[in-house]
Amino acid sequence: MIKIKYFAWIKDITKSEHENLNYSNLKDINELKKILVKKYPKLKKFIDEDIIRFSINQEYITENKKINLNDEIAIFPPVSGG
Repeated sequence: MIKIKYFAWIKDITKSEHENLNYSNLKDINELKKILVKKYPKLKKFIDEDIIRFSINQEYITENKKINLNDEIAIFPPVSGG
């Protein structure tokens, strides 16, 4: 089971703060993006434009990474500094 956490306006689109995905064929972030677009079509634009950010087990990632069972994925908009 892979736990997905949604933050900020992304949880408005998903209508949830988190969910568990049980996809045995889910291997990496790119595959997760495809699943998210199918499940939440409104995310497509943001994923296609590389606006959404991901972390795996609280480690921010900037490229496609492998996902393991029991990983926790956070999905959030870009963080702006000030």
